[in-house]
Amino acid sequence: MTVPIGGGLIRAMAKYDLITFDKLGADTVAFHESRAGCSLGELLADIVSGRERLAEGNSSNSPNSVSCVDPTVRAEGDLKLREETRAWLMLQILSYYRGENDKGEYHYSLSGAYKKVGVSAMTVIKWREIYPLFSSCIESVQAEMVETIRNEAYRRAVVGHDEPLVHQGMKTGETVKKFSDTLLQFTLMGYDAKFRRQEIAMNHSGSIDSNVNIEGLRDKLAERLRAKAKAEASDDN
Repeated sequence: MTVPIGGGLIRAMAKYDLITFDKLGADTVAFHESRAGCSLGELLADIVSGRERLAEGNSSNSPNSVSCVDPTVRAEGDLKLREETRAWLMLQILSYYRGENDKGEYHYSLSGAYKKVGVSAMTVIKWREIYPLFSSCIESVQAEMVETIRNEAYRRAVVGHDEPLVHQGMKTGETVKKFSDTLLQFTLMGYDAKFRRQEIAMNHSGSIDSNVNIEGLRDKLAERLRAKAKAEASDDN
């Protein structure tokens, strides 16, 4: 796919604080690289190779021109400044998307990441169209997010969570184990085909029929997940 040189992709760069790699602190770069899953240099190489995927209109082979479409040209001046800035912005987006927040939590918010950096949604879309490494890194984070959601669904459905007991508005200091039967149903449907064929009877409210053995389902799901984990471990070896 080609993107016109004169389009918003090039012009939008002017709204950012342009910066070259030599102005970045090594510790800051290392921090973001450890969270992003790729290096600043790899993103820059992706950007340089992406020059040839830009449209030919008003193109140039000058090392100083932001309209350069030749990936063999070593960037100088404005081209170097803009390409290195773009790589730095991408690295930060991936870092904030994949990494923990200040509270040690993973929110996996792509919009939160690019807004924090000051990049628009349209720019991220264009970058994903042109730069395969950037796009694949985002897809990798999305896969991690799905796995995290699966693990949390399993925890709530099978392991359960401790909920404080409250008496007359005061916590008693004791807890009771709570489970989510709805999450149990949908999690099990993801691992057992016969449950996707609606063997579990549903009543009109959307809850699991009272005749279903919920504890038995939890044991069944736990057994299947342990078998799946064992099989994956054998494949890795």
